[in-house]
Amino acid sequence: MNQQKKIFLGIVLCLFSITGQADHFPVGSAVLADCNGFFTKGKIKRLYQEKYVVRFDKDARPAHCTPFSWDGRFLVAYQTVTKATGKVKPKSSFFSTTVEFEVGDKLDIYYRAAERGKFLDHKFTVRVEIVEINANGAAQLKVVGGEVKAQQVFTRWVGTNYVLLDFSSHLVADKLTILNVDKL
Repeated sequence: MNQQKKIFLGIVLCLFSITGQADHFPVGSAVLADCNGFFTKGKIKRLYQEKYVVRFDKDARPAHCTPFSWDGRFLVAYQTVTKATGKVKPKSSFFSTTVEFEVGDKLDIYYRAAERGKFLDHKFTVRVEIVEINANGAAQLKVVGGEVKAQQVFTRWVGTNYVLLDFSSHLVADKLTILNVDKL
C-alpha cells in the first residue's frame, strides 16, 4: 500500500510539472521573439511539439527570423517598463559604458548597411527616440532625424522591431550592422 501511494504521488507530481512547463507562455500571451539581439512582437498562437507557434503583429516588420515554431528560450514575455540599464559604445571611445535609458531618450546610431548591387557597405547615422522599453532591456526605436537615405535604410531593416539596449558589441540585422551609439 505504501508503494502505491509513492507511485501515485510521483505520477501526480509529473503531471503538475508537465502542465506547469506547458503553461509557461499561455496561448494568447504577448511575447517578443529573439533573433540576434533584435526582437519581434507577437502572440502565442498555439503549442506545437513542445514549441510555440507565434503570430507576429502586422506592423512587426521586417521579421527576419520567422521559423514555424519557436523554442521557449528564444521568447521573452512582453512587459513594458519606463527605465532600463544598457551599454553604450560611443563613436569616440573604444570602451562601452553603462547607461540608464528612459522612454523618450534620443540616441545617435552609427551603422553600416549593404545595398543590393553595391560592392562596398555604406555608413549612415540616424537619430532615434526610444518609444517603448520591454522588461528584458529591448527598446522600440522611432527614427526622428538624419539623412533621408539613412532613415529609409534603418526603417527598412529595423522597422518596428525591438533592439536590445546592449550596444557594447555589434548588432546585426541581415544587411544592417549597428556599430556605435551615442546617448544625447
